[in-house]
Amino acid sequence: MKTVSFVFLIILSSLPANAGFRTKSPIRWGKVSPAEFKLLPPGKDSESSALVLCDFGDIEITNRTFYKRHTRILILNEEGLEYATVEIPYETNNRHDDFYELKARTLVMENGEIVIYNVPSGQIENIRINEKWSKKKFTFPHVKPGAIIEYRYVIASLDFEKLDTWYFQREIPVLWSEVRFQAPDPFMYLVTYANNRPLSGDEEIDFGKKLEWLYNTRQRPRRMELARNSHILFSTGENKYKVWAMNNMKKKIVMKNMPALTTGAGNEPVSAFYPQLRFHLFESSGNLPRNFRPLLFTVRDDYETRGEWSLMRDRSAYIGYVHYRLKTWTQFNEKLLESERFGRFLLRQHGGTRLIDSLTAGKPDGRGKMHAVYDFVRKNFSWNGEYASAAGQDFGDFIRKRSGSSAELNLLLVNMLQHTGMQADPVLIRTANLGIPEKLYPVKDQFNHVIVAVQVAGEQYLLDVTSNSPGYNELNVLDIGTQGWIVSENNPGWLEIFAPGSGKESKEELPRFRL
Repeated sequence: MKTVSFVFLIILSSLPANAGFRTKSPIRWGKVSPAEFKLLPPGKDSESSALVLCDFGDIEITNRTFYKRHTRILILNEEGLEYATVEIPYETNNRHDDFYELKARTLVMENGEIVIYNVPSGQIENIRINEKWSKKKFTFPHVKPGAIIEYRYVIASLDFEKLDTWYFQREIPVLWSEVRFQAPDPFMYLVTYANNRPLSGDEEIDFGKKLEWLYNTRQRPRRMELARNSHILFSTGENKYKVWAMNNMKKKIVMKNMPALTTGAGNEPVSAFYPQLRFHLFESSGNLPRNFRPLLFTVRDDYETRGEWSLMRDRSAYIGYVHYRLKTWTQFNEKLLESERFGRFLLRQHGGTRLIDSLTAGKPDGRGKMHAVYDFVRKNFSWNGEYASAAGQDFGDFIRKRSGSSAELNLLLVNMLQHTGMQADPVLIRTANLGIPEKLYPVKDQFNHVIVAVQVAGEQYLLDVTSNSPGYNELNVLDIGTQGWIVSENNPGWLEIFAPGSGKESKEELPRFRL
């Protein structure tokens, strides 16, 4: 069997949007050679259970964001049979994603001939995960060591602000990983390549200055300067971290012969350490075609609660000239404070001053008051097991049900602590199992949880009702080892979250250049 030598290789290419990519794809449906069945990974990966022969993705934005993907995997031994079952999540709320063109098949060598076993469409399950997400699930037939499995699909998504991240590496070796991306007029995207290389404090400041320039420079001189710099907005000077500002362009990135990576560091998911490409919309402006309108509805603040059909019937939602820009952290903070499901949630009052007074009676110091309020919320309201970055129900409904998400419970805790006169603020976090959040600019939906920061006698305490602990300074394990954004009218900003009792509980200001 042929052993492949693993060498890292990055191929970067940029073309004007009207230039067109080379039409030939690295993988073609129905074109499998007998030699592919004989490949083996070398060295430390020689015992791998499976080998990704090719993972090819294409992201194109028109009146939808079209994700096209084709993946081919060689099963090497019995342990590799776990890859014979595939699950592909997609967002179904408000017809957000349309899933189609899904094909899957098994290829085996029998008597020197390639035999194909297709996955029947009737055996592809559509499983609802929750109100927002569903998944396609299927199992390849006749899979055994030495077989090749492959599948391809297209998802048409309404989201064009935060596109899906492309990961080049996996827990099994990858021979070829390629992604192509097209950013047409009038969109400008920040496309970030990161290879297990977090930015230092000084680099974050330098990148922040580049972002400030991007925000403050007029469109024409900005485009001319970017063109002179090959559309690179920021780079560490090595192929470890690079950001392109792409407008009316196409890009292709290929990485070959990637070894398996199965462990990360701390609580972070191993995927955080894979080379990856991230896509964030920076700006969109112009007179857009009418068929682009459903795409633009998703950037409205009321999209989640109203949905596409409600907005389509609203004549005021049809604006000819559209201007969208990535929010600054200041704007992000202000929007949250104005939101009915976040900042306004804090202005409501449960039980009035009489309840607050009864809870804190006989508690002369702030710690005693904090503990009494925390204990009341913990004992009288139950967590439904869902993490959330904002309330999903009205304040009155939540109070009546006495059950809610992590956001609702901890926003209520902030609410009540503030009504005692204490300095308390909500902290948005991305739980540690999802990786460190993007700190340089607000990314849509990157936070999934809310905890509480309280100042008492010059010390900061971090609280989380979902920890289900009688101790008021106990955190959920997924809160620890991540970073959070304090949502505050007077003192917003980032903090590092350490385990209580580690000696690092006080707020640690993170290096940043915050716009």
